[in-house]
Amino acid sequence: MERAAVFDARFYHEVLPERLLAECKLRPGDTLVVVLQLADGAALDLCHLVHLGEEWFSVQYFRDAESCDDMDLAFLPYELVKMVTVSLRHPSARRIGFSLKSEPDGKKGTA
Repeated sequence: MERAAVFDARFYHEVLPERLLAECKLRPGDTLVVVLQLADGAALDLCHLVHLGEEWFSVQYFRDAESCDDMDLAFLPYELVKMVTVSLRHPSARRIGFSLKSEPDGKKGTA
């Protein structure tokens, strides 16, 4: 019996945005940082979610979290994600972070 992915489309569409909005209300001037830890040991520092499909999703992520100048597009199966971390950084330490404004499939968020 195959186990369903813990971080499925519902998580990214409902649970994560709710949690992020709650965190941002605690420290509204800080930069939101969301990192996906993958099963292969890689970590993706997310800019935003692009698409949520049934079996896979796509994200824009920062190639270099220090500069936040370049981004890459990744297509991932949900089960590859083993952990999602959320943090808030002072703008002097991190100028750009995760954005809820570019939600999957062009839907606009509120953060």
